[in-house]
Amino acid sequence: MTEYGSRAERWVATRWPAIRARGMWRFVLVKGVAFWGGLMLAFMAIAMTVQLGPSHPRLPLVLAVAVPLCAVGGLAWGLLTWLFNERIFHAIQQQKNNLP
Repeated sequence: MTEYGSRAERWVATRWPAIRARGMWRFVLVKGVAFWGGLMLAFMAIAMTVQLGPSHPRLPLVLAVAVPLCAVGGLAWGLLTWLFNERIFHAIQQQKNNLP
């Protein structure tokens, strides 16, 4: 196996083909919306509960606003991560094709 420059390139070269085979929308929804967006929602819920207090009358409204914001953030993270990994993957493939 050819060594690649950065840690990201090595990761993409070894792991990305299997992830890519499952499809973009699966990656975006599972890794982006569910995982990243879910973690952000959990951190925001904890932070807002600590800051406002669990009995604050506006806490449910704040959390209700956080849900779609975290979902959109997760969607954006998933799409951007997919696009960046695809660029790295295609660059690596191009590099492999240009080797003698």
